[in-house]
Amino acid sequence: MENIELGIQYDNSAAQHLHKVDGGVPFVAVPRGYHLENVEKFLDNPTRIRKHLNVLSTDSFIRYFNKFCDDDSLVVLNDNSQRIVGMLDYHTTTEASWCDHQVEYACPQSREWATWLSNNKKKFNQLGFAEFIEENIKDFAEPSGGELLEIATKFSVIRTAVFSSGVRLQSGEFEFQFSEQNQSKGTVTVPEKIAIGIAPFQNGEKYRIEARLRYRLREGELAIWYELIEPEKVIEDAFNEVKTVIRNGIDKVLMIEATA
Repeated sequence: MENIELGIQYDNSAAQHLHKVDGGVPFVAVPRGYHLENVEKFLDNPTRIRKHLNVLSTDSFIRYFNKFCDDDSLVVLNDNSQRIVGMLDYHTTTEASWCDHQVEYACPQSREWATWLSNNKKKFNQLGFAEFIEENIKDFAEPSGGELLEIATKFSVIRTAVFSSGVRLQSGEFEFQFSEQNQSKGTVTVPEKIAIGIAPFQNGEKYRIEARLRYRLREGELAIWYELIEPEKVIEDAFNEVKTVIRNGIDKVLMIEATA
């Protein structure tokens, strides 16, 4: 171990020494009552990489991990939180490491998925339902956007309607009878099921997701909502696809499924 005098003066005016350890962090021994001071910031370079980088795509994860990994690096696949963490400075079989250099892909939700999930089972009146259809018309796979836009337009027009009944047709659709201002009468028909095509994860692949339409009539007012069918299965399938992409892009390190 090499000692180098460092021009740091304390109350006792005693010269302190910078202790350099090969491959380690230098330190300074100070008198009793003081503390050890890390002076790594005075070196030309840090002694190790300390970084936790959050990336937004599988491609970025693969490229970053492959740039910095070695034979002891580790990838942790977490099915519970849909997170993938690459530990680039992981332990060896004989020596511990700091695990300070990590890259993470947390499968961020797409804006579309967040919208549909946050409104799942939320009850709309006819105008609110019409506005929701119009705002998200591009997401619909079945019925077509045009058909649903017609329904939305009709709901928008009959703002003050009083609904008297709702029946299920042989086709599986729902037909609602209404009267407006006790004069004009009519019907509006909505499908029993809808299907959307959206990507659960940002920059990810799109999936077909079905939903059932539900309604309730009470004192002439119509409440209508949708219930996504097994959205958790969609997330599970999407994350399995992400894991496949990661495994195909990284082939020389250990990968484990864990929660930490």
